Amino acid sequence: MTSFEDGEHPQPSTSASVATDTIKLSTPGKKRKKYKKKIDLDNFDLCAIRSLVESFYTTRKEIPTLKKILTIAKRELNFPGQKDALRNILINDLGYSFKKCKRKRDFLVQRPEIAAWRAKYLRRLKENDERGAEKKPVTFIDETWIHSHYTVSKCWQNSSDSSVRINHSPGQRWIVVHAGNENGFIQGAELLYKCKSTTGDYHDEMDASNFTKWIKEKLIPNLPPNGIIVMDNAPYHSKQANKPPNFSARKNEMQTWLQEHNIEFDDKMTKRELYMLIQRNKPEKVYFIDEIFRAHGHEVLRLPPYHCDLNPIEYVWNLMKQRVADKNIDQSEKDIERLTKAAIQSITPEDWKKECNHVDRLRDKFWHNDRLYEHEERELIISLGGEDSDSETEDNILSDNIEDDENDSATMSGVEAFLE
Repeated sequence: MTSFEDGEHPQPSTSASVATDTIKLSTPGKKRKKYKKKIDLDNFDLCAIRSLVESFYTTRKEIPTLKKILTIAKRELNFPGQKDALRNILINDLGYSFKKCKRKRDFLVQRPEIAAWRAKYLRRLKENDERGAEKKPVTFIDETWIHSHYTVSKCWQNSSDSSVRINHSPGQRWIVVHAGNENGFIQGAELLYKCKSTTGDYHDEMDASNFTKWIKEKLIPNLPPNGIIVMDNAPYHSKQANKPPNFSARKNEMQTWLQEHNIEFDDKMTKRELYMLIQRNKPEKVYFIDEIFRAHGHEVLRLPPYHCDLNPIEYVWNLMKQRVADKNIDQSEKDIERLTKAAIQSITPEDWKKECNHVDRLRDKFWHNDRLYEHEERELIISLGGEDSDSETEDNILSDNIEDDENDSATMSGVEAFLE
């Protein structure tokens, strides 16, 4: 080590020439943005991950930490990502949150509003089943897409189904809208049309107006009376009839809404105060679609978020796509509509009954495991010293409500002939 005499100070080293007295400075290191590979998971993959998480409480009797989940997901599910990707999936795609126990360990828990939604959904169908001969018919609604490159990746399936291999090259897509129950597809309710776009999410090809027209003209006239209609929470299913102003609304719009609902406020209140007053007094959500069904004697039951596996039609879609793939030798766009219609016609009441029975068993499993999960979660948390109520991880800073994305700007292409 170089030493210095008293009064001397070390001089900065440079690569400058003494003769020119020029100092050469190095450029600071640049932080380059790292591009992470996108992990493409379908709903089947997501439910497999959810099932793995819940197994920690119901069968493994262990606290589900991110490290443990990742290890098993890689081994048993061939999960391709790392910790950050899995964390984002668990929080943003499956509705979990991380909490910290008093021993400062992070553990994964269900978001309570989603667990409560699922319990309410399961209870209503269980009550209906217990009515015996007076049981209401339950009809399941959904949409899917298909394109000309289907041949015999992975779709909704139970353990006895084969899978469909998909050529991901761009091509023309068709949207299929239908409904069915344990007796088969609802006759006369089929809607098949071409998408405007050859890529992207098929949900962008529909809006609330066109979906409502299908409900009124194709579905309701063919439904059995006094039934339960099960659907998910797609934006065009969820246009709100009584939506209160959000914070981006004008101040006078907030005041008008409060006046219309006979809620007292002070004219001197700020916009933030008015907004908080609206939040405290906003009514339960009412959806246009639900009101239409209710006017015709039907009850609407909405699937809990992240639970497409509780809808039998998802498995029926997979069966339909298998049958299209079996016949789609040439992968020709001119054949796909004919093959799709033929595949729908080939699906029998027995096929539907099989998938409904599969979902019934899954519902029973959820009903049993939810109660076991609740008990085991509490016991495991206690074993770790209890939950630290004063300290939550940043991943648990989540909205208390599941907000509906009501973006109805998309249009449905190819359906104009039906709509006119």
